[in-house]
Amino acid sequence: MNVYLINLDRNPDRLAHMRSQLNGIAFERLSAVDGSNQPPTAKGLTRFELACLESHRIAWRRFLASPSAHACFLEDDLHIWPGFAALISSEEWAPADAHSIKLDTYLQPVELGDRRPATGGRELARLFSRHQSSAAYILTREGAARYLESTAGASAPADYALFPTHPRRSGLRIYQLIPAVAIQDHLLAADEGGQTFDTAMADADESAAARPFSPIRKLGRETVRLARQAGGLAEWSYQKAVLRLETTTVGVG
Repeated sequence: MNVYLINLDRNPDRLAHMRSQLNGIAFERLSAVDGSNQPPTAKGLTRFELACLESHRIAWRRFLASPSAHACFLEDDLHIWPGFAALISSEEWAPADAHSIKLDTYLQPVELGDRRPATGGRELARLFSRHQSSAAYILTREGAARYLESTAGASAPADYALFPTHPRRSGLRIYQLIPAVAIQDHLLAADEGGQTFDTAMADADESAAARPFSPIRKLGRETVRLARQAGGLAEWSYQKAVLRLETTTVGVG
């Protein structure tokens, strides 16, 4: 399975960190789009969010240009646990119907379906809720093509597009690895190995954030918000009553 690492040219320290984390595992580094070099945007996302999304889209296109059935995508601020090499050395454990498999955790409550064996003592479960972070995941070819199509309009950050609030309603078949095999650096305390890397994603695009909304735009946003809340409640009720999902926080190990 190909491994694609997304890394900014101005972050050689992160690249060195990931070489150490991957410990000899072969990967292809892809030069990330630098949001600090991009003009302000009026698309509802900051320059840095758009740059991050486009970086992932570049990686998805690179994967689809290859003959591989699956590929692994990594951002450069990860801590990786033992067992990662075994996961990417075989594709037999990956569900045949998957669009994506989330390999990391954001340590937040999520809704999961029935568990099934994966590999190396880990399990997989269908993910039915939002789970933050686009830092470590596997895509199938169908998944990559689908995500490229759905993100063509750039309406949401990368992790919202990959792991949305209601993936089932969006027609996405997403699986979660349990326990996760990776976690972002900022979620680890210093005594656990966290290095608190600087991140451009934390910088707000002030021109976009401060842009005033007209009354019509405000009304439109409120209408969409209320519609999403109503749809979300219906989806939540269905999931609880019919699918009988497990609410849990995915650990790492």
